[in-house]
Amino acid sequence: MRNINEKFVVERVKKHLSSRWSVVSEKDLHEKGCDLVLKDELNKHKARRFLIECKGKSYSKSSRAVNETIWLYALGQLITRMKVIANHAYKYGLGLPKVSADKALRRIPWQAARHLCLYIFSVDDLGKVTEYSPKDFKKLQNGKR
Repeated sequence: MRNINEKFVVERVKKHLSSRWSVVSEKDLHEKGCDLVLKDELNKHKARRFLIECKGKSYSKSSRAVNETIWLYALGQLITRMKVIANHAYKYGLGLPKVSADKALRRIPWQAARHLCLYIFSVDDLGKVTEYSPKDFKKLQNGKR
């Protein structure tokens, strides 16, 4: 079984986005700021950024409760770091283990995700990343898969 720690989630999300986005900054575990700040390589004339907060999976005795709520901590950190909420200027993302991502996708209202340009990157135990856009939140919450 692979340890899905924060560093693993960061690496997988970064690889998933590498075809279009390049790293502006990447924080270590105990540094302040978003874990990943990326810039759009296809839109060089615009200052588009993707700010992503990542969390790893807990393996403690109370791991089930922690894994189901860790997305709340990540979302809170991301919101407090938001400088700009403008369509198409900044995008925000949560990189989460699949169990946490599934919970966040059900609990974060799609309207909020759309307004905040919020994406979720779900990382499974094999390291596969599934990207969910604000439109996907709406589909999932309205029962369309």
